[in-house]
Amino acid sequence: MKILIVDDSKTLVAGLIDSLHKKVKAEIFVAHSKQECADLLLQEKGKFDISILDLGLPDAPNGEVVGFVNKFSIPSIILTASKLDKNNENLSSSNVIDYVIKNGSYALDYTAYVVERFIKNLKCEVLIVDDSRSFLHKISDLCNKYNIKTKTACSAEEALTIMKERNNIKLILTDYMMPKMNGLEFTAEIRKEYKKDEISIIALSGSQDKQIVAKFLKSGANDFIYKDFSNEEFYARINSNLEIIQLFEEIRDRANKDYMTGMYNRRYLFEKGNEIYLNNKKDNLNLSCAIIDIDKFKNINDTYGHDIGDIAIKQVSSILDTHLDRNSLISRLGGEEFCILTKELNENEILEKYENIRKDFENSVLEIDDLSISYTVSIGISTKFYNDLDEMIKKSDEALYEAKETGRNKVIISRA
Repeated sequence: MKILIVDDSKTLVAGLIDSLHKKVKAEIFVAHSKQECADLLLQEKGKFDISILDLGLPDAPNGEVVGFVNKFSIPSIILTASKLDKNNENLSSSNVIDYVIKNGSYALDYTAYVVERFIKNLKCEVLIVDDSRSFLHKISDLCNKYNIKTKTACSAEEALTIMKERNNIKLILTDYMMPKMNGLEFTAEIRKEYKKDEISIIALSGSQDKQIVAKFLKSGANDFIYKDFSNEEFYARINSNLEIIQLFEEIRDRANKDYMTGMYNRRYLFEKGNEIYLNNKKDNLNLSCAIIDIDKFKNINDTYGHDIGDIAIKQVSSILDTHLDRNSLISRLGGEEFCILTKELNENEILEKYENIRKDFENSVLEIDDLSISYTVSIGISTKFYNDLDEMIKKSDEALYEAKETGRNKVIISRA
């Protein structure tokens, strides 16, 4: 991460650098004039991730540095002595993401927060739902400028299909008036599966009817924006909602996820897994349970050391993520053993999926420095409900044992 700061106040720059170091890991470059800025841009070939620009420099007193840096397509935060009108020429520059009024130490902390948010946004996706393609394009451009990846849908039905995929959507922006299913109905559908602290929903409407706001909030929306918003308001609302969602996510991850692989842990498997099991059994829907175990894992640890063994365990998570979507609950039982619950697929589809997973492991080579390590996995699967989830897991474990005893590198489905 490379940050460019351009400001003629050495005191302010020192404070800003201190605030940034508390928030982000980055290489920071400083210029005190437009000319020094030009020299740095030439030296670094314009390769900066974000810039922080003072509007009143000795050799650029009217914000000329903003237009200059904009030519390099570098996202910029403006530092200014007073509030800027939304029609301000500098603020409307295509790569400006925010401005900060220099009115004390909080301004420095807020600038560092905006930079931190800009970096964190790389891990976020926003789903935009609107039947107007021009509005979709406008919102996508705003999000992309702030480092947020976007998915778009022209209808609520299309959006619900997108949500069934495995994705990293943290926030949904939805229009109110849409054909077939309106924004209120869409919000209610999303809330059947996702809580307000899992995915944030911001409703958008051009109507001035105040009752619409209340209806959206009662249906499960986290926030509401009128469509005549300024870019400043838009980013403030987006940032606030994303920050809250990620704070909740961090708290859940500490409780529910394995520290090494990022997979769900054993505790969460039985908590969430029992809920999935009971719902699918009640509705007589397909559910499978698979146990995956790395073959001869002790040999990897004994030969190459536990650090290499840990890397092999992490690779399991990476490979499984390429094959499994959000209909699968992936967890680490402990050691080199993993458990996956998968909804919706029938037995033939499950067998095909896990054969592909087995082959992927068989054909993968773990490259670490000058080492090339290959290993296989054995997989045991159960597709019957039995009496409870514990028994389903037990039958999968028995099928895994059979795969190990009959030669390893196999997928076996329990027939008991």
